Amino acid sequence: MVGYLTAAVLALALALPPSTLARAAAAPADASSAQPPAAAGETARVEGFRGAKWGMTEAEVKAAITAEFKIPADKLKTEPNPNERTTVLTIQVPDLIEGAGVARVSYIFGYTTKKLIQVNLVWGTPVDPQAKAEGVVAAANQLRDLFLNAGYEPSSIIANARANDGEVIVFQGQDADKHTTLLRLVSAQPPAEKEAKKEKAQPVTALFLSYILDTKTPDIFRLKKGQF
Repeated sequence: MVGYLTAAVLALALALPPSTLARAAAAPADASSAQPPAAAGETARVEGFRGAKWGMTEAEVKAAITAEFKIPADKLKTEPNPNERTTVLTIQVPDLIEGAGVARVSYIFGYTTKKLIQVNLVWGTPVDPQAKAEGVVAAANQLRDLFLNAGYEPSSIIANARANDGEVIVFQGQDADKHTTLLRLVSAQPPAEKEAKKEKAQPVTALFLSYILDTKTPDIFRLKKGQF
């Protein structure tokens, strides 16, 4: 069973920025949850997501999205993250994983470099109200099995670990260059007030997949020590 979060907490987690995911990737987990990958003849290389690679500019990522997903360039819009002063480009893509529903893909560009530093993907009812929980959970299992056989650094791998806040880290791993893949599954019950009103509020299930260039020193704005 997946641990439960409130719907409000889940809503805040839908587009987690680099600083939050850096903390999640660094969070300790039960040692019993660490699992060595299955025998594989390849070495994982986390370089971004599909045609969007680390170090690409916003224009280069837009070109890659247009070529791959056939989304016109004039439909691609970015927005600032005022807290971390990064820039986020978000699209929605159907059928990235069969049965999981529509995926939301967010490309994050660094504060100083203005280049790609992270990609977040989200499946589930917060993105697609028609998404089925069993399809989202199946996608989590499929991705975990794929990653476990992809050649990530064995000492970095965590699988099926329950985090302190109740979510499940389905997979976490790093390549030889410390680039991180983080897969998390969250299930949330409807708010109590809706249950009291006997409304037909459906449970929320969401799957978060993040590819992260640097979890230790992400390219985001931070106040300097001693300023205040």
